Amino acid sequence: MLNASLLERTADPAKIRVWFTASFIPTLYFGGLGLLNAFSQRYIVQDDVRQHGFWMERFVDPTLFPNDLIADYYQAVAPVGYKTFYDWMSQLGIDPLLLAKLLPLLLGLITVGYAFWIALDLFPIPLSAFIGSVILTQSIWIEDDLISATPRAFLYPFLFAFLYYLLKRSLLPCLVAIALQALFYPQLALVEAGVLTIRLVSWKNGKLALSKDRFDYWVWFFGIGIVLGLVLTFSRDIGAFGPTPTPEQMRLMATFQDDGRSNFFDSNPLRFWLIGDGGLSPILTLPIAWMSCLLPLQIKRHPLARFISPNIRILLDVLIPSLALFFLAHLLLLKLYVPSRYIQHSWRFIMPLAAGIVVVMLLDTGRRWLQESDWQSLGRSRKNALKVLGIFLILSILIPAFPPLFLKGQNQIRGHSPEVYEFFAQQPKDILIASLSPEGSVIPTFSRRSILTGREYAIAYHLGYYNQIEQRTKDLIQAHYSPRVGDVKNLIKQYGINFFLIDTDTEINAFTPKYFRQNPWLMEHQPEADEAIARLQQPRKPALLRLIKPCSVLNTEASVVVDARCITGI
Repeated sequence: MLNASLLERTADPAKIRVWFTASFIPTLYFGGLGLLNAFSQRYIVQDDVRQHGFWMERFVDPTLFPNDLIADYYQAVAPVGYKTFYDWMSQLGIDPLLLAKLLPLLLGLITVGYAFWIALDLFPIPLSAFIGSVILTQSIWIEDDLISATPRAFLYPFLFAFLYYLLKRSLLPCLVAIALQALFYPQLALVEAGVLTIRLVSWKNGKLALSKDRFDYWVWFFGIGIVLGLVLTFSRDIGAFGPTPTPEQMRLMATFQDDGRSNFFDSNPLRFWLIGDGGLSPILTLPIAWMSCLLPLQIKRHPLARFISPNIRILLDVLIPSLALFFLAHLLLLKLYVPSRYIQHSWRFIMPLAAGIVVVMLLDTGRRWLQESDWQSLGRSRKNALKVLGIFLILSILIPAFPPLFLKGQNQIRGHSPEVYEFFAQQPKDILIASLSPEGSVIPTFSRRSILTGREYAIAYHLGYYNQIEQRTKDLIQAHYSPRVGDVKNLIKQYGINFFLIDTDTEINAFTPKYFRQNPWLMEHQPEADEAIARLQQPRKPALLRLIKPCSVLNTEASVVVDARCITGI
């Protein structure tokens, strides 16, 4: 039988300290294995780091990526706090890409520490706080937000710190947490401003009433001022990279459609409203988190509900502004960035902590059943309910902790062409590499050299940038498959290309129609993609294919590097 003391309210510091310490164990497990995976080979990088982190090598060596459109863009759109933090760390001698691998574990520990005390404040049973912390840990390590060490990784410790200090009525630390959020992840700072606003009112006796707590007004006044001041002051000046596309333009752009690189308008309404950049994005990967939906019912009927703190309203205080900003972002599409960013992270606060309370209440119900009668005399329905609950809880702990499962969700990208990376790294820093290969997108990270275009960097949130990337890609496709050497030479001259990286593997060969049909990103670029397929089906070979033998400078099992100087000399 479950020990009754585990399900009791307690203020004993020793007991609380045991559960608080235990709450870090899952983070050390998930984070430790994630760290080992991140260092499992020389050429490995988290998916989002290769997009948002490669350019930070400029902090170490300012001569890297000269006149690089892609590096300039991602540096321009990065939040000021994120850039400044990595810059400071690089000045201390810590390489940005190394730091990006080390940070997630630290950020995860900070997040869980705050989460435990928030959960304990809402429901003063340490087991509930522990379970809520475990579910939270699972939710942030089975996905790729925290592990990325990009701006969205920092939002979790800042969000939980803000909520903790808000509930503890600590004005200055609360405001500091808001300021940090505004500097690292402004979208969540707007949610936090909404939390402060909604706490100015409450529902009493069937009607809305204004707060009589002076603290609510002071924290609102200064908090709103900080958010507006920092967001407006450090709003990203994207200059020539703008503007954002209008909804009408988005609907006409292939990249925003099904299977597009920036897929937004999913043809399946259920997928559109649940997942992706336009979706509500609840925690779908953890069934135990959905036990949070039972909390309203349990509050009304369960004996332990009497221990729930009035601060439980913080769950709704976070949910309401998150939903409001989610729908507002849909109305002002891309003006406030993508809608999902305002709600998906809030679920990771609301659902785990609420689920932790529900699990303890269900365990207490089972304990009381077994107190009333022994197992043999317990009714069949109650026996089955306890069996199902026990199996469900065990599987909920074991399955997410299975390394191949959660490590896959962390999206670590492994390099497959070390010879290519080493070759380019030995070339001058101002070279430009043209490639349609997926390997091209890791060249900036693994070789610290510029590329002409790449799927990973073809994000269409700012037209001044995206139109250039799209045109570069179309020009590259056209020249890549043209039968005329002159077209290849013109491309080299137009963009200052130094090398071509071409897939020549028997399974993934750039000079087959299959290469396009298996790559939705290439197929977005019309009519160039269809024209390339048509050319590949003709007897006359593309000029670049004919130039591989005389101009290749590196051959591997999967690819070949072609020297542009050799081509121009022919």
